[in-house]
Amino acid sequence: MIETYVSSNSTCTIKCRTVVCFLAGVLTYRNNFEDAASEIAKRYRNVKVVMIFPYGMANGTTGSSLMPLLARQLTQVGYDLAHAQSKRVTNVAQILREHAVVSDQVILIGHSAGGVIAYRTGLDLEEKYGFQHIQVFAVGCPKFHLTDIPYNDRFTYITGQNPDRITQIGSWRKPGSRVYRGRPGCEIQMEFNPAHQGWQFHASYFLKSAWTDSNQLFHTNSENLVSKIHELYPGN
Repeated sequence: MIETYVSSNSTCTIKCRTVVCFLAGVLTYRNNFEDAASEIAKRYRNVKVVMIFPYGMANGTTGSSLMPLLARQLTQVGYDLAHAQSKRVTNVAQILREHAVVSDQVILIGHSAGGVIAYRTGLDLEEKYGFQHIQVFAVGCPKFHLTDIPYNDRFTYITGQNPDRITQIGSWRKPGSRVYRGRPGCEIQMEFNPAHQGWQFHASYFLKSAWTDSNQLFHTNSENLVSKIHELYPGN
């Protein structure tokens, strides 16, 4: 079940100039993106921040109940990876259309499997509803088949310096196919908190997660990530 809410970090809720949407992957909790939303509010004026959980939230699920939830969500992710258009994408596009119908710019930021939904939702909004100037950022996302289209120029793929198993899944190209020849317009590898490893690293891109680099400079994952997004797309 898709779940969504408007972040309290939003500086606008009606007729907003900018709409930024975070799209979650599996086993994600309601507050996972709030540190990043706070950073968004510092950099974009009149911004509504929308949180969408295409596979539902993990809040209230603990212990042995997590495995059935994960299994169900992974089955849904597998379907979405294999199908360029799914009901989930259509539903997310309709939700975003309502939030962003009068906005000047839309920024979609997807985490893990949410990056796949973000890419395809943005394309749906352009092709079906005439949205323009959509920017898509996929962070720690599996790779998936991309056709070579101009839309890809507005698609940025972000990974970290540590090996992330999720980013090693899939490929931009379909073996032996002349149709799937696309790539993201921009692929970036960033520095995040080096203390995190494995699945903890994958889950920490959007968290405050403070650390100090070799030059004794203070960083947080959420600030680094949103600063890079704003650098690449400062908006209108």
